[in-house]
Amino acid sequence: MRARGRPVVSGGCHHRCMKPETPHSAPRHTEVVDVHLILRRGAEVLLSRRANTGYADGLLHAPSGHVEDGEDVRAAMIREAAEEVGVTLAADDLSVALVMQHRGPGGRPRTGWFFEASYDPADPPSNREPDKCSGLSWHPLAALPDGMVAYCRAGLDAYRRGERFVLHWHEDDDPIAYDDPVRDRKVPLRESGTSGSVHHVELWVPDLAAAERSWGWLLGALGYVPYQRWEKGRSWRLGGAYVVLEQSPALLGDRHERSAPGLNHLALRARDPAALDTLVSAAPEHGWTLLFPDRHPFAGGEGHRAAYLEDGDGYEVEVVVEGG
Repeated sequence: MRARGRPVVSGGCHHRCMKPETPHSAPRHTEVVDVHLILRRGAEVLLSRRANTGYADGLLHAPSGHVEDGEDVRAAMIREAAEEVGVTLAADDLSVALVMQHRGPGGRPRTGWFFEASYDPADPPSNREPDKCSGLSWHPLAALPDGMVAYCRAGLDAYRRGERFVLHWHEDDDPIAYDDPVRDRKVPLRESGTSGSVHHVELWVPDLAAAERSWGWLLGALGYVPYQRWEKGRSWRLGGAYVVLEQSPALLGDRHERSAPGLNHLALRARDPAALDTLVSAAPEHGWTLLFPDRHPFAGGEGHRAAYLEDGDGYEVEVVVEGG
C-alpha cells in the first residue's frame, strides 16, 4: 500500500517502520538538557545563590547550565564549571552521579545530568558570574540548607541515597523552592542488574565514638557521606551501598581479630595514586597505622597499588587504586 504523498521504498525496514507525519500527528517531544556539578570537598558540596536571573532568585543551587547545540553533556559540564565557578576540569575528573527527568511547576520537562568532581585546593572555586550569582558557599551533604531550588535539592538527596535514575515531576501549583509537602515528587527508577550487589556492610565496634573518629574520617576521605545516625550506630553511604558501625549490646569481646574466622579486611577504592598518597600521609593522625610499610604501596604484589591500614580496634582496610 502506497503511503500518501511519499514514494514507496522497496526492501529493508524503512518503508515499514517510518511512520509518515500527518496533519493530525502529535509533534515529537523535545527537551532541554542541562548539567549540574556536585563539587565535593569531603562531606561538603558547593552551592551558589541565584540572583538577577528572573528564576528562583535568592535560592541555592549547584553550579549548572544548559547543554549547547552540538555539545555533549560532559563537555557542557566542563565549560559550565569554568564559566560559573572558575574550576578547570578534565574529562577524567568527572563521574556521572545521576540522571533526572524533571518538570518544574507549570513548565516543560527537561533532563538533567549530575556530575561529581572533587575539590582541588590548588584550583579553588570563585564566583565568575556575579551578575547571576550573589555568592558561593559550602554545605554538608548530610544537612543541606533550607532555601534551595527543589530540582537541585531532589538531585542531591538522590545522590546521597545512591539513586542513579530519578523522575522529579512537579504539579503546576508546587513551589520552585524545596518544601516539605512536595518531597514525594522524587521517584527513583529501579535499575537492572542490582540483584546480588552489595547492599551494606555492618561492623560491630567496641567503642563507637573512637570508631566514628577514625572510620568517619577514612570514609569521608574516600567520598562517603554520613547517612544514618542513632544512639548506638552510624552509617556512611557511597552510591548504592553503605557501611554501618554499631556498638551493639550483644557484642562479645573488645577487639576485632582479623585472623579468626569472619571478616579479614574491607577493601575500598581510592580515586588515583595521588589520592592514595594523601590518605596515607594523613592516616596516622586519625587513628590508622600503615601495615607493611617496607613494601608499600605494592605490599599486595607487583602492579597492585594499595595501602593496608589498621585502626586501634584491629580492623584492617585495604585502599586500592585500580590500574595503578
